[in-house]
Amino acid sequence: MQFHSELPITETFETADPLAATRAIAHLPYPFLLHSSMDDERARWSFFGADPFAVVRAADYEAARAMWRRLASQVLAADPAPTAVPFTGGAVGYWAYDFGRRLERLPEQARDDLGLPDALLAFYDVVGAFDHRTRQAWLFSSGLPLEDRLRPARAEQRLDQFLRLVTAGRRGRSVTRRREPVRAVSTFEPSAYRRAVERIQELIRAGDIFQANLSQRWSIALEQGRPGEVALALHEALALVSPAPFAAFLDAGDHAVASASPERFLELRGRHVETRPIKGTRPRHHDPEEDRRLRAELLGSAKDHAENVMIVDVLRNDLGRVCETGTVRVAGLCELESFPQVHHLVSTVVGDLREGLDAFDLLHACFPGGSITGAPKIRAMEVLESIEPVRRHLYTGAIGYLDWRGDADWNIAIRSAEIVPGAIHFAAGGGITAESDPEAEHQETLVKAEGLRRGLERVLGPVTLDPSLAATRTDP
Repeated sequence: MQFHSELPITETFETADPLAATRAIAHLPYPFLLHSSMDDERARWSFFGADPFAVVRAADYEAARAMWRRLASQVLAADPAPTAVPFTGGAVGYWAYDFGRRLERLPEQARDDLGLPDALLAFYDVVGAFDHRTRQAWLFSSGLPLEDRLRPARAEQRLDQFLRLVTAGRRGRSVTRRREPVRAVSTFEPSAYRRAVERIQELIRAGDIFQANLSQRWSIALEQGRPGEVALALHEALALVSPAPFAAFLDAGDHAVASASPERFLELRGRHVETRPIKGTRPRHHDPEEDRRLRAELLGSAKDHAENVMIVDVLRNDLGRVCETGTVRVAGLCELESFPQVHHLVSTVVGDLREGLDAFDLLHACFPGGSITGAPKIRAMEVLESIEPVRRHLYTGAIGYLDWRGDADWNIAIRSAEIVPGAIHFAAGGGITAESDPEAEHQETLVKAEGLRRGLERVLGPVTLDPSLAATRTDP
């Protein structure tokens, strides 16, 4: 049923799941899927779309901010109150970790070997939403960017175009699996990663920093397939083997992204802000008794608890820069959450955004996330720049949306892969403290990368990260 008297106009339709709807429009430019792929109470909404009316990359970032603010003002002035669906149109994209160089003065030592934009925002007039709780799906069409009197006709035309596609369905193209094992080459040999951990510990003992989140990146040569085709196939595989509440797929043409992130960076609803940093990890085990032991070990770990609390303080400070005085508080501390490959400790920090500020102000005040940098944040970033050999790009940046009405939701881009012509890149890391064991920290990166490795195996065939991986595999 369509509602033509207000914008955006809305149409319900039937689809098996948001992946099916995304496959149906994946041939259009810049398709995306923000995917709550976990089948429990942590995940309710997924959003998808394609064919944006504008795309802005790094060089025109300030123009993107101005465009969003202008169109958001137009929507708020003319359109009715929002529906219960959190996102019905707006900007979708990413902010790479290296976007932080726009916000802080940082050294340039790590090699920029990918040469990708540090931000990408696409503006969508048609957005689909899927409610995992009720299994209902909608299309929303705003008619933007046209002026108000012309918007209804454009909204109608665009809604009909997308409705035909999502109801007709479309199968995604498969990627040919290899028979021989695929080797993922890391930026660190295991011994070099352990030495990097020890170097950070030297700086901690010297009083230079308290913690830093060290990472390594793996690369796989890609023999065939467009980046978007490979990314969508990988995203579908990850939804099976490593479902996550803040997963994402985005095809930018010359590169694409598949993410199975378990971590929310920032959510803005009205003036209410929430961030949910993750610190503390143990692998899952197929034996229930051993799995319970690992859960209990994580909950009782003084080292992991202290690490989490340290990052909570970083996030409280970041939110305090843009939230009303006295509203920033810890709503949950070191709560255990379990995912297919790992157990994590997750905390929740909330606050109320100050009047006169918007989602961009919030993002810039907190970027990049404290859980993937360290403490103090800026000094930790300087240390990581001197140790990690290549720029992180999207890894530990953020992926998400800004609604025309001002709401926003972004993940921390961990458990994520970037696909470029000829290669797949993905990374994993962990927080290093004075109590860290270098070998255990190296093993933790392999545990965190296991979901991506298993997803890649479903797409490419056998994938090997490192011989030592065998010691951390816990699936039967």
